[in-house]
Amino acid sequence: MQTRMRGCKAIAVALFLLGVPAALHADTNGVLKVTSFPSGANVSVDGIDTGKVTPMNISVAVGTHTVVVSIPDPRWNPDSRLFTVVAGNNDLSVNLLPILTTGPIGPQGPKGDPGPIGPPGAPGAPGVPGATGPAGPQGSPGINNQGAWHSTTAYKQNDAVFDAGSYWIATASNTSSEPSPTNTNWEIMATGINNRGAWQSALAYNANDAVTDAGSLWLALVGNTNSEPSPSNFLWLLLAAQGAAGPAGAPGAPGAPGATGATGSTGPTGPTGLTGPAGPTGPAGSNAISHAFMARSTVALSLTFQGIDVVSVIVPPGTYVIWGKTWLQNIGAGPGPASCTLSTGSDVTRVSLSGTGLGGDRLSVSVQDSAVFSQITTIIVSCRNDDLANHSLYANDGVLTALAVDNLN
Repeated sequence: MQTRMRGCKAIAVALFLLGVPAALHADTNGVLKVTSFPSGANVSVDGIDTGKVTPMNISVAVGTHTVVVSIPDPRWNPDSRLFTVVAGNNDLSVNLLPILTTGPIGPQGPKGDPGPIGPPGAPGAPGVPGATGPAGPQGSPGINNQGAWHSTTAYKQNDAVFDAGSYWIATASNTSSEPSPTNTNWEIMATGINNRGAWQSALAYNANDAVTDAGSLWLALVGNTNSEPSPSNFLWLLLAAQGAAGPAGAPGAPGAPGATGATGSTGPTGPTGLTGPAGPTGPAGSNAISHAFMARSTVALSLTFQGIDVVSVIVPPGTYVIWGKTWLQNIGAGPGPASCTLSTGSDVTRVSLSGTGLGGDRLSVSVQDSAVFSQITTIIVSCRNDDLANHSLYANDGVLTALAVDNLN
């Protein structure tokens, strides 16, 4: 009996992977068609590799399944989503997103020879130091952003500066010790960035612009305006967070000040050394994003059988990666099937919300696509009620984002 049961399971798995036509088991299976951009991606269902690449068809049991579409190439992110299969034909279109890369910067040119240092003035007599107060408990180290590096500034450990297109953090106290890859007083945190100072809502920022905001350092991943950096804002990357200050120790009693010594004469300034030649420019990174467009709608809309527009965004000509998201809610007593799509037409997501009465089932629905536009175009996320008998389906909190990219490869 055990041998017969194992044989049945093996046959069932083989039928699933080979994609048995839906006509042979129409009551329990549906045909799942998967396409992707770019094509030729591997497809697995519920953790089982189908052995097929997009575009492809496979017979799958009716119900909700985990579908993963991926390319064995480190330049592309895989896509994983829950998909509900119904009897008959089911279309799933997936748009794989590229991984952003940045080309390396060229090497730093050599520095010129420094001029001779003038003789120092005679020091004044030191005053009698006061008694040292007891040390307070050590606070946890945080980053102290000091802006651009200056040779006359005395820096402490964990001070951070911009210099030569890079961001550095001091590993030890130092003065007139310019950051470089061979200088052990500094450690590099980020390269190839453009320091724009404190974030301002009225300024337009480009990719690789760096700003300070709320005590932290942020890097722009794409062009944006009036989009303040935050942990939930995907347009910005947190480079360095502001550390919490440790509690201050009790101050010691001040000592009596010593008499001020006479000021020594200033030595002559040595001549300025020659500037070294600039290093060559590094090659540009691939898949750079040039601009992003985003829109949001918080209006609750009642779905119709013909469909209703939830949120839209207008974009100029160009190549785009697009994704949208909205919430669907069923406040009726019966189940409510619905579907959402993009106006570009290559991705449709179908869901079924159970009927639990007022304040009932609520589900997040997402759609993705890519497209090339030769003129100004309006992109729309729309949803429809797929059951004429149910009038209790609503869409709200819609978000639509379009990223303009230089190329997709």
